[in-house]
This record gives sequence, structure tokens and C-alpha cells, in this order.
Amino acid sequence: MKSFIPKRDLYLNEMLRRDGRGHATNDKCLDCPDPAHAGVAAIRCSVCAPGPLCCEACAVRKHASCPYHRIQRWTGQTFEDVTLKDLGLVIQLGHHHDRSICTNPQPSRSDFSVIDVNGRHLVAVNFCGCDNAGKAGNVVEQLLRFDLWPATDCEPNTVFTFQMLEHYHVQSLQGKMSMYDYYASLERLTDNTGTTRAQDRYKAFMRVVAQWRHLKLLKRAGRGHDHTGVAGTKQGELALRCPACPHVGINLPDNWETISDDLKYLYMMTVAIDACFRLKRRDVSDTNKDPILGSGWAYFVEDTGYHEVLAGYGDQKEMSTCTGLSAVDHANTKFSQGYAATGVGAVMCARHGFWLAHGIGDIQKGEKYINMDYIFVCAMKEYLVVNKLVSYDIACQWSIGLLERIEKFPPHLQIELPAGSISYVIPKLHFGAHKREGHSPYSLNYRVGAGRTDAETPERGWWYMQAVASSTKAMGPGTRQGHLDDQFGHSNWRKTVDMPSAMAKGLRIAQEAYAEQKEIFDDLTKALNKNYDLVKWEREVKLWEMDPFNRDDPYVVLSQGTTEAEALRELSEEEQRASAVPGFVALNDVSPVGFITMGLELEEAKFRLQEDAKTATASRVAGLFERRTALRRRVQKFRAIQGVYMPRAIMLLEADPACRTDIERIEEVRLGLPSEISSSRRDAVCTPRLQEIEARLREGQCRDALQNVRNKLHTLSHLYLYKKTHVRHQGASTRARSEISAQDVRKGRAVAKYRRARRAKLALSGRGAWEVELRVLEDEDVRGIHDDDPATAKKRKRHGEQLTPAEGRRILSWIWRSGDVEDAGESGESLRVEWLKARARTMRWREEIRLLREEMRRVLGFHLYTENEWLARAQSVHSDDSALREGLIAYALKQARIRRRMRAARKSSGTEWEESAEWAAVPDAEVGELTDEAEFDAVYGVDDEALDGLV
Repeated sequence: MKSFIPKRDLYLNEMLRRDGRGHATNDKCLDCPDPAHAGVAAIRCSVCAPGPLCCEACAVRKHASCPYHRIQRWTGQTFEDVTLKDLGLVIQLGHHHDRSICTNPQPSRSDFSVIDVNGRHLVAVNFCGCDNAGKAGNVVEQLLRFDLWPATDCEPNTVFTFQMLEHYHVQSLQGKMSMYDYYASLERLTDNTGTTRAQDRYKAFMRVVAQWRHLKLLKRAGRGHDHTGVAGTKQGELALRCPACPHVGINLPDNWETISDDLKYLYMMTVAIDACFRLKRRDVSDTNKDPILGSGWAYFVEDTGYHEVLAGYGDQKEMSTCTGLSAVDHANTKFSQGYAATGVGAVMCARHGFWLAHGIGDIQKGEKYINMDYIFVCAMKEYLVVNKLVSYDIACQWSIGLLERIEKFPPHLQIELPAGSISYVIPKLHFGAHKREGHSPYSLNYRVGAGRTDAETPERGWWYMQAVASSTKAMGPGTRQGHLDDQFGHSNWRKTVDMPSAMAKGLRIAQEAYAEQKEIFDDLTKALNKNYDLVKWEREVKLWEMDPFNRDDPYVVLSQGTTEAEALRELSEEEQRASAVPGFVALNDVSPVGFITMGLELEEAKFRLQEDAKTATASRVAGLFERRTALRRRVQKFRAIQGVYMPRAIMLLEADPACRTDIERIEEVRLGLPSEISSSRRDAVCTPRLQEIEARLREGQCRDALQNVRNKLHTLSHLYLYKKTHVRHQGASTRARSEISAQDVRKGRAVAKYRRARRAKLALSGRGAWEVELRVLEDEDVRGIHDDDPATAKKRKRHGEQLTPAEGRRILSWIWRSGDVEDAGESGESLRVEWLKARARTMRWREEIRLLREEMRRVLGFHLYTENEWLARAQSVHSDDSALREGLIAYALKQARIRRRMRAARKSSGTEWEESAEWAAVPDAEVGELTDEAEFDAVYGVDDEALDGLV
């Protein structure tokens, strides 16, 4: 760009030169056949390549095959716009194929308009009315055969070129350009000055685009090759299927139903359910004014039956009991006034992100169960015979009573879901929003056969679709549904095209990650095998994997005491029982438990504010002031309640300068919790109940903080390993260091919180048996599970020994044993959970490799099936119209060739097709008689040792 700056005058002058004739100053036309009678050279075309000016007659002759170019006439001083119609060009329909003469041309109206990619054109058109009219067809057929789409089939006066419709179609799918913006750009290309008035054809454009989209779907689905025609289209037939998903009779081996249990997950259909509240539709128009073209033929469920079922249900009654989730909680209160649909619900392929046939439906008031149940049933009717793994962010609630709700549907919607044929999970990103208790069976990290599926494909799909939300919001029901069906189809097609490279890349990543995780797991197994009963651990987790809902969760660390949340619940229940005793009088709206809890929350807010104030930049000072003001108000409210429950402490606090609230840095104030008052005065100003409440909550705080420290140490260990193994170059190293620094800060906060909580517990309870579990946390104790004691490491370094100790001599920090059940016959809980998680990670990556290998084979099988399907269509074409028959055969062969190229050329490298190593290892699409894991690994070339017997 810097080199361009001194050359701006040059470029500007050349742009201005174009507004004149340049060097084309010839007065006579150089294109005339007879130079002696050459016309005046005054015409140029702004679309054709630059050349000499020509006469009007030559301009008409040269543009007979390109009648939609922009023409300019030189007046002697400047160029003015003219049309080819003004110059005498007439388009004769019905004879363009052989350029014969029409003996009875029927002229169109004088204002006949053609809208092309470069704007609107007034064109003179003659329809055929001679003896050839029978072959040429009626008015509409003559236009269509000249690649012109009429705005209406009744005396059309405006047409749109196929080229323009194809151009907009791609722009709307890839660039998400709205019809309004595209049409407005055509108007600007025609006249950007506002001095020329033209009739608005925007509504006609919308109508034609809707027809074009619909017929494109029909064409690509092969409906033109079926003898039943458009009317014979079946429900969901226009949707593009996922080549990698299991389709019975298409890409599954003959013995898939009788395969060994350890491989059944390879033929499981994994789907994800979610809703998007951005794809709304205002309550405008209706199906009478804007009918749906082919309701239920593609991705949306059939509209009439859907609304008939919904009409029989009232407001949502079921509510989610999971912490942090509100998808169902607000089902009846979401803003819906003025909207016919507040969003859409979807069921899609969870592994590959394909939108499923009949897997989309409008939702009216939030994510009601009835909406999602109906969409799920319609989408699953195609996959009834395969097992299903269903992901939903509220699967723990939605799955309860699902079968009973389906039984209430109309008979044609009731589907059979045998016991054991369907399992439920929660997407990985949403899993953290749920309460921990009882949710491990819903975790994809622990689900056998899930591979590395994260089930967040709906979120990626909504991100892709959000660009059309604003343009589809104001559409009628038919136009909107056709537009979204088209967008879903385009998304599926792009995934089909990109699938070879995506799968090859995924397989490379899976193989590398599996090798890494297996090495970590093997090292951990060797380190623990001598001192812990790993056989028992594995036996217990396998039993849990077979029946996860009726066995104890092996992925939860068993602890001697309660957590802070459990302690708070117990204390609240005690208060509820006490308040039910006759004669009880509440001293304040805030209970004693609420008062102490408020103090603990204020303490945490204080220390976070102190931490942020130390590193605050100038731009964040204003934010700190706002936080201090808010904190001051909370402290003052706390003081008011403190006067109720600790009235004698108020005088002590007023006498202590550190407890005054009229200071600038409010985060430095002492709150005066029972633990902060000296032991000599505590009993006089605090009731024993307040001291007990804080002591119990502090003990729970210690356990929570210690678990948080362990979690952060695990995270840091993985980050350091990842940085060492994978990160190269400055940019990536900087980002990795930033993430490590952020995790280290969080670890420091957890350490500080533990120390504060323990000091308070010690002040309130004194020394006792609780110190066996909750010890003093020194800096050297805060180390990873694989790290040795710092003092021992220094001693080893002085003696010149290796820094990494033998596994049998490693000294484990007490923090990794603090939560263990102290029983000589039991193993360390933290180590057990860590080993089980390492095992699960290794298993998931191994499953991912096998899944990808099988999916790659299924892709080839699907393309082979589709290729043969199109070849069969080409061979079964029957039509008395020879031109139509030729077109049907040519299109079918083209589609077959596309599938053959996709099957044979599995990776595109530049302009040449090249087969990747990952795809080269995939066996022929017809291979599939596999019985167990060993045979699978042999056929698919998976280099792996069986996980069985690792211990």
C-alpha cells in the first residue's frame, strides 16, 4: 500500500481517461464489412473488452448473442447511455436454436424488461407465432428456453435471467445477502442518480427467487427423473443426507445388527437437539397469501400436522431443576407478542453437523417439550432400526417421560424406542452448567462409544445461520421456510464437499492425541500399579459403564466431609425446622445463615477487588470506582443486619479504625465476622449458633477450595505438556503463556481462599481432628500429582542424581490425599478418579479413530450408492420429447460423475486431485463383514493394543 501512495495520480488519471474515448478516436467504424460505406463510430459497450468505437448497426450485430450489455453513445463531448433496443436490436424467441426466420413474430409490450446481473434492461422481444410455434412452445416456454424466468405466467412483461438467479442464489447461500440488498444493488447498477424512474419489481423478484430455490431442490433430488413428477415427492425427500451417518441398505455392512457388542457403537446414530431464538418470524402474511411450496419435503416438518398437534397442548408445565439452565424455565415467559415463531428447534447429526430431514420446526413460546418432542420424532422415523445417542442441553430433564409423551401423539407419529436403543447425553460446553450430582452418565467424556464427539454442532450451525436471521424475520411463512430449507441444504452440501479433508485431518489429530493420551495413561498405570488395586478400579468402572444410572458414580471424589453447598443446604434445612416451632419469631428478613453467607460473599468480593486494584490500568479506574460504590452499599447493608444478630459487636467495630466504612478503599474494611473477633470477646458478642454456622461453612469452603487447587494443577500440567509438545513459534508461544498465566492466577486465588477459610475455621473451632484432613497449606505443597517434593528434589540435585525420581519413591503432596477415605483397604480417591479419567480419555480417542475409519468407509459407500442411483435414473429415462430426454440423461450422468469423482478423488490439492494417506488406508466401500475389535483393527489398519488387560 505504501508503494501505491505516490502513484495515486497515475491511477486517477487512467480512471478519468475511461470517461472519454481514450485512443479510440476513429471517426469511421472499423467493424463494417464495407469500409467505403462504414458508419459513424460512436458506440461502445461498457461490458465488452475495450476496443475501437463502432457504428450502431455493428453494435447490434455484435450483441445479438449478448443482448444485456450496457451501451454508450459518444455525443462529441461525452458519453450518454442508450439501450440496444434504441439501436434496433430485437430478440426473436423460438428460433434461437437454428437462427431461422420467424414468419409471424408477435412483439412484446414496449416496456418489456429483462433484469440481469448488471441491472434492468428495456428489451424488444418477439414471440414466435409462425408454424414453428408448436415446437417453440407457449409464451412461458419460449422465455424459459431462452434462459429467461417470467415474473408471472400470465402475459409476462418482466423476466429475470437464469444467470442473475444463479448469481443471487450463490450470493445468498455463501454471502447470506438478502433479496432486498441484492435487488437494490441491481437498481443502483441501472441508475444510481435517481433521475430515471422505473417500476418496482422487488415483489416479483422475491416470488421468482422462491420458485427458483424450490425447483433447484426438486432438480437435485431427482424428482424430474421420477415418473410421478413433483406431486410424487415424499416427505423429507429433498433433504441432503449425511454420507458418514449410518443408513440401512446404503452404507452399512450386512452383519451390522449381529456385530459384537464392543463394536456396536460404530453403527450408532448420534444426534443433537437445540433451539435458536434468533431465527424468528414476525406475524405477517399467512399460508394463503404466501403458501409453503412442498411442506415437509425437505428439512422442516410438515406444517399443517405440526400445528394441529401443537393446538392440543397448553403452556409448558415441566420445569428444569438443573442449576444454571433456563431453556425450559422460561418457556412460557419468553417474549412472543407480534411473532408467529420465536425461533426454530432442530435435530441434527451431532458428529458431522448435518441438518436432518424433518429435523427443523418453528417454536412459538420458548423451548416447549411438545415442540422438541415432535421434531425429534419426525427426524428419527428414518433411523428407527439403529441405536441412537441423543444430545440435548437439558437431556437430564427432557429424557424423563419422553416415551410416555410420545405415546400420546397421533398414531402415525408414534415410534418404537426399545429399551437400550437410545441413550442421552449433554453437550460438552453445556455440561458445566448442570449440577454435578448424578450427571456423569450424561457426560460425553465418560460415555462408551461416544469417541470425541462434543455434540456442540447445533451451536456451530446457528452461528452459520445467524446471518439470515434479520432478512427472514419479516418474510411470509412460505418464502421463509423455502429460504431456510435452501440454506440448510447448502450447509449440508458444503460439509459433503469438505468432508474428505476434514475427516483426514480429524484422523491425524485423533491418532496423535491417542498416542499422547495412551502414553500418559500407561505412565500413570505403572506409577500406581504397585500401591493401588487398579484391577478393582477397572472392574467397578466397567460395571458402571454398563448401568450408569443405578451404580455409584466412580468419577466423583468421595470426601469425609461436606462441601460448602452441602453445608449451606443442611444449615438452611435446620433453620426451616426451627422456624416451624410454635412461638418462633424471625428477627430479620435475612436469616442467621443468610447473614453469615452474605459476609462470606462480601469477603470474596473484597479480595477480588483488592487483587484487581493492584493491576488496574488507567482505563479501568472508572470501573473500580463503580465496584467500590457497589461494595460499599453491600457492606452498609451487612452492617445493618449485623446490628440485629450481633448488637454487642457494633461498639467494638466502631472503635476499631479497620472496621470503619467511611474510607476510600472499602475493600480494606474488616467485616467483623465471628472468626475475625478475638477469642476473648467472641462469646460475649456472638451467639454460639452464629459461630457454629460460620465454622461449618468455613470447613466446606476449605474442601471446595482444595478441590479447586487440584483442578487448576491438573489444568496447568496439561497446558505445560501441550506447550512443550505442540507449540512452536512466537505467536503461539505467547498465547500459550498467556493461558498458563491466567490459570496460575486462578490457582493462586484458590490457594488464598483455602488459607483464609482454614484460619477462620481454626479461630472458631480450635485444633482438632479436622486438621488431619485440612492441613496447613504451604507453598511447597501446591504441586502437581506427578511432581516430587521440592526439598527432596533439591537434595537429589546436590548429589548429582536424576531430577525425576523413580515412581516408587515419589513423594505425593498431601493435597492429593486429603479427600480420601482413610481406610487401609481403600485406595486414594483423587488418584482413582484421575486414573479413571485418563483411562476414559484414552478410550475416547481410540473410539474416535475407529469411528472415523468406519465413517470414511461409509462416505465411500454412500457416494457409490448415490452414483448408482443416478446411473439408474439415466437408464430409465422415458420421454417423447427428445430434447427433454437428452437433458434428463445429461443431468443424471453429471450427478453420477460428481459422486464418482468424490469417491475416487478423496482430497483436493490445488487444481489436481490427490489421494491422501488417511483415505488410502480406507478399505473398499463394500468391505463390511467384521465381527470384533481385532478384526476391525486388522482390516482398517488401526495400530493399537487392546485396552483390556492394561492392568
